[in-house]
Amino acid sequence: MDLQACLKTSLRNKYQKLKDKPLFPPRLCYLEFKQEEELSKLNQHEFSSVDKSDLHQWVVFPTVPLTHILSSEYKHDSGKKTVLTVGVSGVGKSTAVQSCALKWAQDKDYHHINLLFPLNFWELNLLKNKLSLIELLQTFYPELKRHNTYSLNGNLVWFVLDGLDEYKVPLNFSCPTVIDVSEASTVDILLINLIRGNLLPSCHIWITTRYSAVRKIPDRYLLKETMIQGFSDEQKEQLFRGVILNDGLASKAINHVKISRSLDFLCEIPPLCNIMANVLKNHIKPTDGFKITPLSLTQIYANLVSTSDLGMISKLKKLALHRMTEGNVMYEDDLVERGISVKEASIFCKEWPLVLWQETGLHKTKAFRFGHLSIQEFLAASAKLDEIEGVEISSRSGCCKHLVEQAMLNEEGKSDVFLRFIFGLIKERHLLEPTDELFVYTKKKILEHILSYKAVRLFHCLREFDSQALLEDVRFFMKYGSSPIPEFTSLHWNFMIQRARTFEGVQDHFEMPLSMRCDENLLRYLPAIQKSRKAMLRFSNLTDASCPALAAILGKSESYLRELDLGYNTITDDGVWELTEELKNKNCKLKTLRLQSCGLDPQACKYLVAALTKSPKLKELDLSKNNIGNDGLWHLSCGLRVPECKLETLRLSQCNIEKTGCSHLALSLQDNPSHLKVLDLSINPVGDGGARELFECFDISQLTKLEMYHCSLTGLSCKPIGEALKSETSTLIELNLSNNDLKDEGFIALCMCMYAWCRLEKLNVSRCGITQVSCTYLAKVLCSVSQLYSGLLKRTDWQAVGLTDLDLSMNLLGDAGVKEISAGLKNPYSHLKTLNLSHCGLTDSCCAELASGLGSDESTVTELDLSGNQLRDKGVKKLCIGLNSPDCKLEKLSLRSCDLTSKSIHFLISVHKSKPQSLTELHLMGNKLEDSDIRVLTELTKNTKYSLQIIDVSAD
Repeated sequence: MDLQACLKTSLRNKYQKLKDKPLFPPRLCYLEFKQEEELSKLNQHEFSSVDKSDLHQWVVFPTVPLTHILSSEYKHDSGKKTVLTVGVSGVGKSTAVQSCALKWAQDKDYHHINLLFPLNFWELNLLKNKLSLIELLQTFYPELKRHNTYSLNGNLVWFVLDGLDEYKVPLNFSCPTVIDVSEASTVDILLINLIRGNLLPSCHIWITTRYSAVRKIPDRYLLKETMIQGFSDEQKEQLFRGVILNDGLASKAINHVKISRSLDFLCEIPPLCNIMANVLKNHIKPTDGFKITPLSLTQIYANLVSTSDLGMISKLKKLALHRMTEGNVMYEDDLVERGISVKEASIFCKEWPLVLWQETGLHKTKAFRFGHLSIQEFLAASAKLDEIEGVEISSRSGCCKHLVEQAMLNEEGKSDVFLRFIFGLIKERHLLEPTDELFVYTKKKILEHILSYKAVRLFHCLREFDSQALLEDVRFFMKYGSSPIPEFTSLHWNFMIQRARTFEGVQDHFEMPLSMRCDENLLRYLPAIQKSRKAMLRFSNLTDASCPALAAILGKSESYLRELDLGYNTITDDGVWELTEELKNKNCKLKTLRLQSCGLDPQACKYLVAALTKSPKLKELDLSKNNIGNDGLWHLSCGLRVPECKLETLRLSQCNIEKTGCSHLALSLQDNPSHLKVLDLSINPVGDGGARELFECFDISQLTKLEMYHCSLTGLSCKPIGEALKSETSTLIELNLSNNDLKDEGFIALCMCMYAWCRLEKLNVSRCGITQVSCTYLAKVLCSVSQLYSGLLKRTDWQAVGLTDLDLSMNLLGDAGVKEISAGLKNPYSHLKTLNLSHCGLTDSCCAELASGLGSDESTVTELDLSGNQLRDKGVKKLCIGLNSPDCKLEKLSLRSCDLTSKSIHFLISVHKSKPQSLTELHLMGNKLEDSDIRVLTELTKNTKYSLQIIDVSAD
């Protein structure tokens, strides 16, 4: 058998254990440690390179297959022959090495490699005597003694040196030169000469290490620098489902981790992911439903060690504290020195390998490691707190404070995780009260260093004691605008708000991907929903099955959800009951609930009553397009009339509400009128009778917005509305009465009340049967000066005379009516911005007056819609006279279906060329335009000289 065959047999036997383990392909990427900023990160605690919870976004490096990295197509220019792979403790460096060796030995991959020699630095520590490179290799691979070694210096030979950070001998690259593979020297000198290329200059070297040892090898000897990134999200889930065989429970366990952004990032490290999966396997109960009770990092580790041999744990704690700065690999003597026999350690490793594990190496020497370096830090923190518990109670806080001070002195954050566990264990042992000076001191230090990473490190610690730490202080500042902690300014707290939101991973908006919208997929997004302020779940194919999961989020104090939109889903009364059970929870912070078109019945309103009475934070409720009817509104009214109800917006559009329902609503608002500001009763057969019931009992002038379009109203309802508008205390600024049969009589009644104190800003009376008769009265409104002015007052922006948005579309105003209205555009006190005159029976006859108004210095109109009128080219020509005026402020013009031809395009282009920064939007669809006209307009949008951005055109 030749050398290669013998070597492959040896490696197959050595790594046989990997065959029974689920292996995840390593995620490697190229990296360079060239910049000083990158080099400075190497000495920081490794968690800082994995935990990105203080960042809005982070750099994602493209992954590269290991076969690509270990390609043999390298030329050793300038002596560079070494590939370096770095990664945090436990990320999978050694597993990648062993997997590579096994695949090569099994002829499954890496066929370009002729000979592969994996060596572990922890085993190289054991070689104290001088020996040659050939003797070193024969120590690990005795089969070399039977073969000729002439083939070692080939370019298809790889030496794999695993775990440089575990090598205890310093590497001095100024050491003597060794060029003969038979020359004896110390192991470190042999390794250095191998790396320098003095020994076997044609071979390749692959070294793995933690970040802390990267600088041991000068950059000039490194051919490539790579990094192992850890688990992807898919790999995390795969491991969880491998540990927790029940798919539903596994999903819940994954959600428990994702709730904490920090834990989710730490889960990228395979041992930590394995620990979390195994602990949560026992923590998650099938009877818990969808309630998420997340564990802190400390609680996860405490659960892990609590199930093992507590006597052995007591010994390991002292060992961990003693070895805090000495790395994770321990030999037999290290254990014996701390009173632990090799036998009891080996037995413990077999029972609890997640806490401590062993491997056997050279000369059958045993090495022991904690399941992860963080377990050592947890046990060390536990041992330190044992010591602190032994001092007087009055001194405990001072001892803990001293640990914080020491951690702050260390710029590299070496004791960050140790301190994090200290805070977590203080809580688990009830060692200090939440009001203790330690926590006040820590908060002050966070604010003091709010712009540095020190603040993030301490934030982790503080939250390990209290998941809501500092967040209550942030809410206090946001509510009252003053610092809850003396000595710190608003600037500190504004930065604190940004830090906290980023740390928590809070997002403003959540929406399910289109392809994922169903009940089953919603469950995987629960953590993201909990961390969102708005969850837009309309049209998501959801049913009642989703409601228990959403309810579980609503009731959590850690939830950031303020707005939940479940519109257009199949959520019945039963689903609403699930939601309202948690809406009553004092922890629920939901302000807006939308349930449009969910197929709800009156029974749903009965359930919502409790939410209205016991959830004062709920400010907006939208039940539009549900068949709740009069009975449903009666149930709602029972909640609305209770003083505890603080609802500000109620939307009941298209709910089959009649006069009786309005009576119920009116009586409830009469009892509790002070909070409601927005009321929408549109598309209900309310009629004048229902409106009268409402207006007689409830003063609608207290509203800011009233929507009653398509409510079968007539002019009879306009008088009480008008009375509300002219009230000196009226706050009504938005009114929509469109699609009602108001006719001139009703609209005139409104206009008569709008001359003086009216504060109305938006009025929609589209399709209300209004003719030119009403325009005289409207013109008077537009031309009037509010009594809010005195003759001595100068014109200012806040002294609004009247409307900013007026919709008169689909009324038969005619040219004569628009001529009347146009005079109002010249009112020096007008704030009218948007005017809709579409489908009003207009021709070119009124365009000169409109142009005159638009072109005047006093006009403030920026949007004008004249669509659906027979203006023709002649009318556009007249309009363009006004548009060309230097005082014209129009930005958006709609001329859809106005019977225009190419001539109109020429007029409009002329305006753009004379005033390049005039119109930004132009809508011309439905006219008789040529393709060439469209092209010319389109070219204008591409020219930065012109402000035109949106153009809506089509050839007829």
